[in-house]
Amino acid sequence: MRTPSAFLVVFATLTLQSVPGASQVTVQSSPIPPSSRDISTNEVLPLEQFSPAFLGMYRKVMEIEDEIRKHTDRYNLHYDLARAVCLYESGGNAGLSSGPGARGYFQVMPATFRSLRVDTNIEAGVKYLSMMVKQFDREDYAVAAYNAGPGRIARRRPMPLETLQYVIGVGHFRNILITHEQSIRHHANQLQLTTVKEGDDWWQLSQRLNIPIVQLRMHNPFLANRQLRVGQLIAYPTVERNDILVKIDDGLEYMSRIGDNYFNIAFALEVDINTVRDENDLWRLQSLPVNLRMRLPTDWKARHKVHTVRRGETIQSISADLKSNPWRIIRDNELWNQEIGTGMVLRVREAPPKPTYLVHRVTAGENLSVIAGRYSTTVSGIQAANSLGRRTLIRIGQQLRIPTNAATVAPTATTVIHRVTRGETLAVIARRYGTTVSAIQAANELGRRTLINIGQQLRIPTVATNQ
Repeated sequence: MRTPSAFLVVFATLTLQSVPGASQVTVQSSPIPPSSRDISTNEVLPLEQFSPAFLGMYRKVMEIEDEIRKHTDRYNLHYDLARAVCLYESGGNAGLSSGPGARGYFQVMPATFRSLRVDTNIEAGVKYLSMMVKQFDREDYAVAAYNAGPGRIARRRPMPLETLQYVIGVGHFRNILITHEQSIRHHANQLQLTTVKEGDDWWQLSQRLNIPIVQLRMHNPFLANRQLRVGQLIAYPTVERNDILVKIDDGLEYMSRIGDNYFNIAFALEVDINTVRDENDLWRLQSLPVNLRMRLPTDWKARHKVHTVRRGETIQSISADLKSNPWRIIRDNELWNQEIGTGMVLRVREAPPKPTYLVHRVTAGENLSVIAGRYSTTVSGIQAANSLGRRTLIRIGQQLRIPTNAATVAPTATTVIHRVTRGETLAVIARRYGTTVSAIQAANELGRRTLINIGQQLRIPTVATNQ
């Protein structure tokens, strides 16, 4: 009888196409032409048929598509595959960093970036992905190697379920770009972009843009549960949409659309991912079918205060008085249109304190138990902070976020020193390190100046501990 690990080896290396939804993962046996294959019709499908999350992510990727195209042409990589990986890895957001330390649009590890000898995160992602395609001579294996490492694939070691889902998800996005590019581009062009400013949160953005927070979150799923940073891009519709969500007795109903991913839906609406699976009979390994009527429970049980709205109060003022936050009040009371009235009774939970972290680089002989003991935390706390699930395997040199007590440990930031070389600009440098121009300006007291000189030394902020 095969062991589970042996089964996964066979399952992962020989029968990807048998996985539910994996028919959308294209298998190639020869080099992939670099040009995009647009087989979509001239008909523009209605906006209601497309995922707001996918449109928002695509709109951000439009800002960097020329650079993606330049590098896919150079490295002979399929343009749609590169964009699909970018969409799936970061949602088109430049400054993201993962628990293990991957950064930027293509979520490239710092060590990998250095080894590739390139200037930007985009070039690093495209070059590395092209190397995987050349090594394995098929896109699905290349995508798996991009996620899990080429050694695991080359040795036919068991692939984690997360990697199999990653292959399915990237393949799904790639095929959507091929089949619906014209419609997607048309509708994404109607979205606007704004930049997060100092002091902005979701409530401030909602008030400034006149769009409910829930719709901002659904168009920006990768940022929904992260602390917003100055300089990040927010995609938003110019007019509030009324077709996205339907209130039902025990939560929300959502009709799945082209480009949807149930992870993004769960993140945007802050619904437990396992609850989403259970309520809608979804597998861990599948793409989300279109036109699935999804039930998204929003009920909750926790300590809270009961507050009766008084004349002149707003969601923001109530959240400030009761140490909550506007989104928490909106979600907990299903105030999706953000309207309240005098006499309305609200249940209000205090907002949890913002998590703070130290960054630890794994050394020889360490394991999660040793590291947890060193920092007086728990293994499960480290696993949660780094999105490890139940995994305990860590690598020498890996960067881990260690949860700390915010009351006793002040947040810190790590900086590196960069010497400006010929042809570099702040934008190029920011992309290289997975940060923003405004963050570099602030770290070097440049104000709004963007002029830099060859040989100038700049401090580059690389780690934020309260994310």
